[in-house]
Amino acid sequence: MADFLHAIVILACVLLPFVAMPLLWRRMKRVRDRAYQGSRERAGTRATAWEETGEAGEGLGVTRRNDPNDDLIDLGDRGRHSRWPLDNN
Repeated sequence: MADFLHAIVILACVLLPFVAMPLLWRRMKRVRDRAYQGSRERAGTRATAWEETGEAGEGLGVTRRNDPNDDLIDLGDRGRHSRWPLDNN
């Protein structure tokens, strides 16, 4: 009887990750989607373009620019919300 209980415990330990991971993955996706939805509602607007000029050595000027590309931002957003690698709803 003791050998049977040991076999059951070992089998349960081996199967636990295969049962728990899909459940945890689904929960993580729900929480992540809620968080992204909330941040998207709070953000509302896109970042504005800006330019900054500073002095470098020997009288040279350095200019930094930020010009957000809305198409690339949307592409990254779609990738972040994709359902890969698991498609459990």
